[in-house]
Amino acid sequence: MTIVYAHSGLDHVQHVGGVSLLSDWTFDPIFLIPLAAAILYWRGLRRYRRKGGRRFPVWRQAFFGAGVFWSFLALDSPVDALADWSFTWHMIQHELLMVFAVPCLLLGTPFLPVVWGLPEGFRRRVFVPFARARPVQRVLKAVTHPVAGLLAYTAVVWVWHLPRFYDAAYGNDLIHYGQHFSFVLGAFLFWWNVVTPYPFPARVNVFLRILLIILSEVPSIALSALITFADTVMYAYKDLPGFWGLTMLEEQQIGGLVMWVGFGASIRLIAALAVLAVFVREEEAKEPWKRAAAGRVAAALR
Repeated sequence: MTIVYAHSGLDHVQHVGGVSLLSDWTFDPIFLIPLAAAILYWRGLRRYRRKGGRRFPVWRQAFFGAGVFWSFLALDSPVDALADWSFTWHMIQHELLMVFAVPCLLLGTPFLPVVWGLPEGFRRRVFVPFARARPVQRVLKAVTHPVAGLLAYTAVVWVWHLPRFYDAAYGNDLIHYGQHFSFVLGAFLFWWNVVTPYPFPARVNVFLRILLIILSEVPSIALSALITFADTVMYAYKDLPGFWGLTMLEEQQIGGLVMWVGFGASIRLIAALAVLAVFVREEEAKEPWKRAAAGRVAAALR
């Protein structure tokens, strides 16, 4: 079976055989972003702990670590080599970035630890004045608006899966890196309002968060259905053999199902249930206060 190893897959047919778990590790420069964030994150947490802080529990750190791991798995492991010649694996790679890595990173509440991890002089003289500047605050408020996040996420998924743009990324390393970066950025803007990372205030309540998740699923279902039920191969993979002895059309159908129900819909359903569970837990925590308040009101009315 012919294997393709570089992002510009059509030009780099290498040999016959399987992808090696030992040698086929790639380097996608996009991974430098979560890697640098991880270094700053744990550096900042150490400083925070030395001052007696306890705000960021271990489970938050575990989620952040998981986000870095999923990013590494998607971008630098043999998954990336498989994605160069398998449409199914390419879809798995994209889902690992958008529905695994990004929400995990946000659940790790990375912003304050990363800022604390910056060199002190740079943080005080450069970053803090920049972050407090009104134009920066206005831009941040605009791009993290729930509607903006939903539209950005939908746009990057749809645009990059148009055959013209998908094939351009498949045949060019630089465009492929840009594709990955835009996937990560679009996912960050979407999941931002679902997770609401500390210390930023929540802009939507729990039910609107669930609605956001549902609304994000509608265009994704439409796109994945279009891919799954197409009667011809839509992308440049048509020139390669299928994975596991499948035809490339069958590969495309499986890739569409991965996007549809394999990862996309399943993870969003789990996210919706998690948001609802957190809401119920918070409401239960308020019950003693509510009962006490009701008792005081009843006593006052006697």
